[in-house]
Amino acid sequence: MTQETWDFDKLAGDVVTAESALASPEMVNAQVTQALNESVGDAPEPPEPADDYVSLPGGLYWDGELIRDAQVRELTGDDEEQLARVKGSLARWVSVLLERNVVRVGSVPTDATLVRRLLIGDRDALLLGIRIATLGKEITARQVQCPHCQGFFDATVDLSTVDTVRVDEPRPRHEYEVPLRKGRKALVRLPDGEAQELMLKADDATLPERNTILLGHCVVRVLDADGEGLRLSGPLLAKSLGMGDRQTILRHIHDTQPGPRLDDIRFNHEECGREVLLPITIGELFRGE
Repeated sequence: MTQETWDFDKLAGDVVTAESALASPEMVNAQVTQALNESVGDAPEPPEPADDYVSLPGGLYWDGELIRDAQVRELTGDDEEQLARVKGSLARWVSVLLERNVVRVGSVPTDATLVRRLLIGDRDALLLGIRIATLGKEITARQVQCPHCQGFFDATVDLSTVDTVRVDEPRPRHEYEVPLRKGRKALVRLPDGEAQELMLKADDATLPERNTILLGHCVVRVLDADGEGLRLSGPLLAKSLGMGDRQTILRHIHDTQPGPRLDDIRFNHEECGREVLLPITIGELFRGE
């Protein structure tokens, strides 16, 4: 069965000329309205994104171009076995998982170099996408204790609705200028997978030492009040910064970093009517029911 199409010549009424249109714009509007009403059906709904599609909240700069989409696949038994053999930090485990289960970023096939250059927030978004492709959108936290009434309850979260911070207009190479004390300013890039691996690789590092590792990776340069750049770089530059400036840069990184806020999922406990914080760890994402 074929569907009949329409054109303006088939409409009832007199032929509209330029002269008659100028003389009677109301008649022309009526003709247009009739044409639209007799067109073929309702406007089509936009297709839902595929289950293996992930929109990157920050985006990857690759060969000078910004890429904002990726394709993932579900975990298999072979992946599960190989991941169980990974030695080292959680960040390394995440990198191996992404290397195996992110098919491509844009049109670029995934490899170890690409995975380490992804922003931490984009890595989290891809982990979430792989989890959804593997085990579905819903995750249930069992026997959560309410901090308000001390009661226990089960909470089911739809992972596709987790709040995600997106960068609408990313800066080139994700580098930002951060004002510091005494008229100085720092050029700071957002942390990527390499920074994450470096921080978590030092198992026995203190929090200030981890901050030094992060700042050493993310602070591109620091300019004094006269616009002269400090000659230090890397961890030495991070160690030379005042505590207040270090906190300012770390706060900027935290507030600017895109990605799903897995540590800020909230659930309403119906028994007492209070809101309960339900952070989800990476380990919990891939734990079966």
